[in-house]
Amino acid sequence: MKERFVTVSLSVKPGLHVLRYVSAADMKHPPRVLVQRKPGAGEGLELLFSPGVVDGALTGFEDMAVISASREGELLVTTLSGPLSISTDVELKLDPIGKLTGVQPASQDSDATQAMPGFPGSRYLQLAGHVQRLGDTLQHETGWLGAASGRARLEAFAASWIDSIKGVRLHYGCEIEGRGRQTARVPGDLVGTRGQSAAITGVFFELKGSQAGAWEFVATAAFAGCLPRTATGSRIELSGPTGGEPLVGLKIDVRPATAQAQPSAAPSETIPPLPERGRVRIFRATDRVKR
Repeated sequence: MKERFVTVSLSVKPGLHVLRYVSAADMKHPPRVLVQRKPGAGEGLELLFSPGVVDGALTGFEDMAVISASREGELLVTTLSGPLSISTDVELKLDPIGKLTGVQPASQDSDATQAMPGFPGSRYLQLAGHVQRLGDTLQHETGWLGAASGRARLEAFAASWIDSIKGVRLHYGCEIEGRGRQTARVPGDLVGTRGQSAAITGVFFELKGSQAGAWEFVATAAFAGCLPRTATGSRIELSGPTGGEPLVGLKIDVRPATAQAQPSAAPSETIPPLPERGRVRIFRATDRVKR
């Protein structure tokens, strides 16, 4: 079974909280749960994980993340299923364990509502992937998955909606050295390989659907030994100068199409849209459920 991930946004009020991994639909092969600050949410959230947690990934039941919030903010909680997992559905529990004093929550004009600096509108797409020698990881707050410069290969990646757009469907994939093209079946599918010394030498993304012409990607890909390359449009492809350089970093988002953009003709749609989200249930102390 192909690997998938699902991302949900979790709002956190000022104070101290603990987020626990309680259970999963697939108890035999439970997915990993990655916890990070939402890109562009500004400062004010700090994360501390229980012993044994690496790179913010909760892998076992009762693994936990302690959240210190000096003001109201948002986290991204991502469930990443393995090749043997049958479901990305998990249950988490969020409990307050204290409250900071003398702290004012963020206003509507605070950094929490602004886009990530230098990456316009970065609020629609979320990246996860596998970096050589680093392992599974989410994109950094700068928007990069991997690095803009470096030697560690970005061996696999997946893209998923944070905020899906009505009438727009996401398609993407990559070119793998010696193996050809690999295309994700649904958003959240991992494309590429892990630890097989098979470099990604190109990436491609396309928006489809009745409203696809109103939106465009803004993407930058870094390939080893050369400057990062940027592309915009509803259908894009990126590779290095010779087509053989390995991918080391990627950042991408969706924004309203600019007036100068020439939108790609919308392909005919013969396949109905597939479900793009699993279920992540987060129980708060008040017994309210956030999906």
